[in-house]
Amino acid sequence: MSKEKKFKILIADDEKANLDVLIHILKDSYIVYPAKSGEAALKKAAEVQPDLILLDIIMPDMNGFDVLQRLKDDDLTQHIPVIFITALSNSEDEKRGLRLGAVDYIVKPFNSEIVKVRINTQVQLIKHLRTIEELGMFDEVTGMPNRKSFDNQLNVEWGRAVREKTPVSLIMIEFEELEGNLLLEVANTINTRLKRITDFKARYGDTIFAMILSNTNKEGAVVVAENIVRSVKRLEQQYYVKIELSIGVSVAEPTNDDPISYFVLQADRNLFKAKTEGKAIFY
Repeated sequence: MSKEKKFKILIADDEKANLDVLIHILKDSYIVYPAKSGEAALKKAAEVQPDLILLDIIMPDMNGFDVLQRLKDDDLTQHIPVIFITALSNSEDEKRGLRLGAVDYIVKPFNSEIVKVRINTQVQLIKHLRTIEELGMFDEVTGMPNRKSFDNQLNVEWGRAVREKTPVSLIMIEFEELEGNLLLEVANTINTRLKRITDFKARYGDTIFAMILSNTNKEGAVVVAENIVRSVKRLEQQYYVKIELSIGVSVAEPTNDDPISYFVLQADRNLFKAKTEGKAIFY
């Protein structure tokens, strides 16, 4: 990164020893901003607009979950990816954080190599998304990434899942008819239902949207799909129309030998089954 502008990382932790360790690990590659409380983290995030935030869960003035919710509720900071740093090992805590929009977890005590790898993964994703913006790979009508962006991002996420041995999910949604303001409202609804920066969504076709969910199993993907159905259905009363949609879900824990084409084909097949069998979601 010596020839590139250094990424800015905000670290929020009330323990000085933890801050010192993380600053030591990251200072050579990133510009690091420490914050010793939740309120201080919120203020600093709005001020410096970091590229990434490392957020402790247990802090005296405001816990990390509340800080994350405040970040997501603020237009200035809602786009910033957050990695939780925690000594908690409860899976419910992890699920809660991911539902709120955290992109990853780093567990204490810190392993310097793991910290570097996990942060580098997020930095590469951020770079990729910014490249998409610079290349204009967005749908002109909805402002969402287009099919080409989807193909590129799918390759990135597939490779990441192979390296990290984690699941990746694909959701494909097809609507019977969408036009004008209703199309824009549906696109906006999909955008707002996916809170993690790593949850990639695109306009796949005229009335088809696709979502790539990194590090997400079948249970998590179905929850996201169900949330989207409920949110989209609320638009029916506003526009006095019946919104017909079908969703196909595909989930994989890929290896180097697994074809990415089959992953997409499976989602497409499940989408077809949902349509032909009259189900909202098929997985």
